[in-house]
Amino acid sequence: MRISKALIAVMLLPLLFAGSCSKGSDETLVAEIADRTITLAAFQKAWMSVDSKYLPETEDLEGRKEFLQTMINKELLAIKADELGYDKDPYVVQGMEAFKKVGLQAGYLKIKVADKINVTEKDLREAHELFGTNLQIKQIIVDTMEEAEEAYQLIQEGTDFETACKQYSKAPDAATGGKAITAMWGTFEPHIQDVLFAEDMKVGDVTKPIPSRYGYLVLKILQKTQPKKRSFEEARPDLEQMVYKQQELRLTRQMSDDVRAKYGFEWFDDNMRVVFDALPPDRPLTNPPDRGQEVYPLLEFDAADLDKPLVGYRGKTITVKDFSDLYDRASFFNRPRKEFRFGGIKKFLLDIVMNELVEVEMKESDIENEPVVARMLQRKREQFMVDKLFQDLVEKQTQVSPKDMQDYYNDNIEQFRRDEQRRVGIVLTNDLDTATEAYNKIMAGESFDRVSAEHSVDDITRDERAGTRLISKGQHPDYDEQAFGLENVGDVSKPFQSSRGWMVIKLVERRPATVVPFEEARDDLRRGLKTIKNEERLNALLEKWQAEVEIKIYDDNLMKADLDVQGKKPVKFS
Repeated sequence: MRISKALIAVMLLPLLFAGSCSKGSDETLVAEIADRTITLAAFQKAWMSVDSKYLPETEDLEGRKEFLQTMINKELLAIKADELGYDKDPYVVQGMEAFKKVGLQAGYLKIKVADKINVTEKDLREAHELFGTNLQIKQIIVDTMEEAEEAYQLIQEGTDFETACKQYSKAPDAATGGKAITAMWGTFEPHIQDVLFAEDMKVGDVTKPIPSRYGYLVLKILQKTQPKKRSFEEARPDLEQMVYKQQELRLTRQMSDDVRAKYGFEWFDDNMRVVFDALPPDRPLTNPPDRGQEVYPLLEFDAADLDKPLVGYRGKTITVKDFSDLYDRASFFNRPRKEFRFGGIKKFLLDIVMNELVEVEMKESDIENEPVVARMLQRKREQFMVDKLFQDLVEKQTQVSPKDMQDYYNDNIEQFRRDEQRRVGIVLTNDLDTATEAYNKIMAGESFDRVSAEHSVDDITRDERAGTRLISKGQHPDYDEQAFGLENVGDVSKPFQSSRGWMVIKLVERRPATVVPFEEARDDLRRGLKTIKNEERLNALLEKWQAEVEIKIYDDNLMKADLDVQGKKPVKFS
């Protein structure tokens, strides 16, 4: 079932509202809808923000007007929602209250540092030198800075890293001396990345203790590799995003530190052990408890420990007793887990404290009245209003019957033909020599799983060594040709190079093409037919509302839009 163009304005509300622009802007206009406008800059931003599968087939005037109509539809929906008084609907009012409390607070620090971010040509050139670099590291994770300094000093005095890891690290892999972890430049937290990629850090070096969200780290660089990288101009769009994000994270971290310092924030580390010892064994995240069956309080503490402070700020404290209450109120997924040790407990408390401190900062700054934030809040309010209007006037008005589903299935049986699917195992290495060694071991009869675990360079591949999920041809360009070139289950490819490194793959399972049975397709049918009926109803409403307002489209200005930003190309609706 094809994606409904009429419904894109509803499906992509966050992106389209981000491109809104009020009348009176000095930017070039591409459309006017009653007293609202769409600027050239807003059109370009929306086009480049939307997944390419939602874009028109062409970039000519017809294709641009097709996409512009989506943005016009969004404005029509907002106008009608305003006319019908949806700003006073409880769904909208409560949604805005929640957004201000959570969303706006979460974005407050980013808003405050935005004008301080300055990505220079020098920054981009320096980032390009490191772009694509992989580090293989081992880590020691401890609960306190004192422990981290002791472990570091022991290593400096000649003890090997693995021995220090066994003695000090609280990580699950400590007993084996730590496992090798591979990560790419740009994926580390900035303050950790700054240390690991400093000019004086070489393979074999060990970092001084580094604070992290999970405790204090001492890291050893085992290997540094940099596959053939893209040219600077080709990589520039990605570099701009990565460097911007890194600067934003660095400045936000500094501002968070400044806010906490302003209010006298301090940890009482000596009391963290009391809380950690009371945490229950970690339960699988896939098996949350029935909240109705939980017996509170969930944690047991000695009466003598209840008044011990964990955090101090603004002249008050969060005690062990307070922590117990907060733990009980938190959802299962937000509660600290033993696997993250003191770091998980601190993150849990820090989120609570920072929400309070940021709320205080927001009130003092009067940020809601700043033009940028006021426009953001108005767009968010309209987003809630349009969402509720769509629920009331479209979603709740359409029904799909069993007969509708059976008739559509019978008339469009070819749509339910499933292509051949395959499951493969993967060995991923950094170089041809290692991949060849792995291939030779497999061909000599060693277990593919064991070889993958021994030679693969990233955790995801090691976790998937028994086989990826079922894939169809065309889903994974990195190994698609090889995966669908193997003839029989059990066949193994020779080493080949991909964008991620050198691979060896094994065909684990092969499922022939087939037609999906009606019962199996029932849920997809219901959703698809619901979408079609929603489209029909929404089209009728939009046609009616469009006749009620004056709409002007400026074709010449629309053709000025630069739609090849970051090399993004439109593709056909599907």
